[in-house]
Amino acid sequence: MIATAVEIITEYISIILCIHKIARKRIRISWQSLLYFVCYMILIYLREKYGLSRLFLYAYLFVYTRIRVADTWKFAIKAYAITMCVVPILQLFLYGVVSDIIQDASSVYLAVAIIINILIIIFLFVWKETYLSALTDVIIRFKKVVFLGLVLFLLKSIITYYLEFKLIDSHYMGEIVVFFLIVALILILWMNSEIEKRHKAEELRTYQLYTETFEDAVAAIRMKQHEFDNHISAIKCMQYTIHDPEKLIEEQDKYCDKILHDNKFNKLLKLKTSPILIGYLYSKFTTASAHGINVEYEIQDINIEKISINDLIEILGILFDNAVEALEYVDDKEIEVKLMQTDDRFVVSVANKSDRKTNSEIEKFFEYGYSTKGDGHGVGLHRANMLVKKYKACIQVENILKYGENYLCFKIAFDLKIKGIA
Repeated sequence: MIATAVEIITEYISIILCIHKIARKRIRISWQSLLYFVCYMILIYLREKYGLSRLFLYAYLFVYTRIRVADTWKFAIKAYAITMCVVPILQLFLYGVVSDIIQDASSVYLAVAIIINILIIIFLFVWKETYLSALTDVIIRFKKVVFLGLVLFLLKSIITYYLEFKLIDSHYMGEIVVFFLIVALILILWMNSEIEKRHKAEELRTYQLYTETFEDAVAAIRMKQHEFDNHISAIKCMQYTIHDPEKLIEEQDKYCDKILHDNKFNKLLKLKTSPILIGYLYSKFTTASAHGINVEYEIQDINIEKISINDLIEILGILFDNAVEALEYVDDKEIEVKLMQTDDRFVVSVANKSDRKTNSEIEKFFEYGYSTKGDGHGVGLHRANMLVKKYKACIQVENILKYGENYLCFKIAFDLKIKGIA
């Protein structure tokens, strides 16, 4: 009798705690809490005494969720549905673990049930919201494997309960099958919802990135147009200040060569590759040049259908921004950017002048949060490495000697023949 009461109480606590945890609401113990608990115990008594359907218990818990936890019906349904999935799945999983440890678990079923409920309560107390994001990433990335594993686990649990321990009456088998189907449906809907939210977030981030890129490009082109008018006036006026024809030609050549060098990024605009990528690179190069950084580039007409333009721009932005930051206290600032493509490979490289780095220093570059610049840094290269791994590639970092000086080069070689990348 006492064991049964403890089992019911611990299960009630685990369910209520799960509802509040999912809804992100703290549990406040008051006389109302006691009243809800008494109502729950009355329903349990009626179920045991008069065979009251457990659907009344489910309905009661939903009413509790709507009144005590959720502000809207939609939020109440969400918190309740997730709880009704999470708690039974945890119970099944922990029963499988505990039954492997305790021999003849069916003979001490109440004790095992109490242990499981206590473990769930402890789990919910230590669980943090940040863990959910990491768990979601894993589930979405391996959704097929996770779903198959869950189905197999549930089937195995049913067989264990019903055939071996005779703990499920055939009367409830229909309810269990329906429950598992609901769990599967909710899991699918949840994964689709998470994927859709991530796509929306990616679209918003990309829109903001492209907007900034085009605004920078338009501003740079407007400035160049103003400078162009001034250059034309200066060339025309040279004949009035220089009367020697040979000297005039020499000065005009020098002036024109200087203009061509200052506008060397205009060649980017002639490329037939993605206009979004070209606009992004043009704004990045012109901004860096305005800050006294000499940018050398070699970019081919590329056709990279297998690599997301969003990911490519983010990777290039991280590598280029890191190179700019690395040159902050360097006198002779120079960056070299290359985008080259063959039939089976697409190579991206960004190099900047740098002191020679050891292998141990290079390995630390990709550690999350590692930075020599203090708080707020150390995330970019880790993020870039994660994006690169999506395409079964990696970032290679090496010291290279160029013009007698050391450059630190970040290079990525995408294998375009690999199926299923991107």
